[in-house]
Amino acid sequence: MKKILSIDAGGVRGIIPATILAELEARTGQPVCSLFDLLAGTSSGGMLVLALNCPAASGRARPLCSAKEVASLFHEWGNRAFGDKLSKKVQALDEISSAGVEDMFREYFGDALLSDSIKPTIVTAFDLTTAQPFFLNSAKAVRNAGDDLLMWQATRATTAVPPYFSPLRLSISHMPFRRAREACLVDGSLFASNPAMCALAEARSLFPGEDDFLLISLGCGEARHAFLPVALRQNRRRIFDYSSTAQSACVEYQMRAFLPRQRYIRIQAELEPGFDRIDDASEKNLLALQRKARETIARHQDVLDQLVDLLAPESDMALA
Repeated sequence: MKKILSIDAGGVRGIIPATILAELEARTGQPVCSLFDLLAGTSSGGMLVLALNCPAASGRARPLCSAKEVASLFHEWGNRAFGDKLSKKVQALDEISSAGVEDMFREYFGDALLSDSIKPTIVTAFDLTTAQPFFLNSAKAVRNAGDDLLMWQATRATTAVPPYFSPLRLSISHMPFRRAREACLVDGSLFASNPAMCALAEARSLFPGEDDFLLISLGCGEARHAFLPVALRQNRRRIFDYSSTAQSACVEYQMRAFLPRQRYIRIQAELEPGFDRIDDASEKNLLALQRKARETIARHQDVLDQLVDLLAPESDMALA
């Protein structure tokens, strides 16, 4: 059986799946990268899978940080990414500098390459140059140096949420001796806010002889909103929110059709309206999201017990 982890987009709400993964690490006594054969994510989910797959040192199978440590880093990362802009109306793209975000990712990932990922990892982006999905894939980077890039660049690309952050411009060349072209990459939420189906497709390609897959899909929390056409016209941000929710629901339907119930496990936190912003990096909101994550863990005790048996059946020690 091949085990797959997929994490949704969600901005600062990514602290929810990070907290759930910290619980899994504590229960199994193993780092996340040891529990799965393939990890996939979009936006903050992409940042998470890369952060949990970055080796502590070149060639090492031990990750740089545990899920608990990465969850704690959200308090710093959220503030550095969004700062005091969280209470303001979204500004024009060129008014928000991405330099601070790039510095943040450079500090964490250092010189680590995408090909250095401990386990195969895929994160999504969207190329504005070609208007096509763009997958940053560690397995392909291992096979072809032209597909490789620095981990901080992959993280910057998958988290470039318009209009908060400018796109990442990247020179790429998939084939030797082929002229490089410039990609203009933004957050993959434009087509895969929930990347579970992308993850399953990649797993079938990566493990062609395997027919037994377990896919764990973690959401970043979802709030139910009433559809108010008049209000919607006054708040265009809601259109993107509705689109992301609809994408996720579509993927949910597809996954339940492709995988047996016991092989597809989805954990999603239920948020109250007002707690679903991707840019509210205030300490009050982040602590509230962590409480919601713990409530979700308590509500899914049986599911988590099942996951421990499936992911690490012989493990009974807490992660140090």
